[in-house]
Amino acid sequence: MAMTLRLSEGDDQLLTERARSEGRSKQDVAREAIRTYLTDQVRRVEDLEDELALARYQLRRELGEVIYVSQAEARASLGLPPTPSQGAGA
Repeated sequence: MAMTLRLSEGDDQLLTERARSEGRSKQDVAREAIRTYLTDQVRRVEDLEDELALARYQLRRELGEVIYVSQAEARASLGLPPTPSQGAGA
């Protein structure tokens, strides 16, 4: 879809210089900048979700709700056979 983008003289000069230095059109540089901005927003949301998950885990750990078990105990509690390195008697 066509779109008209009005830039200040300074921004247009910066865009022109960047396009010239990269051997690309101003449109290509502008499209890439927009795409990067939009995908960066998604990455920032994902980073915030990761931070929230970590904070929730740390809170649960501090409240004593997190317990640690060995791999062998976890497999046994799930009804899975031991791994070959654990052997049948582990």
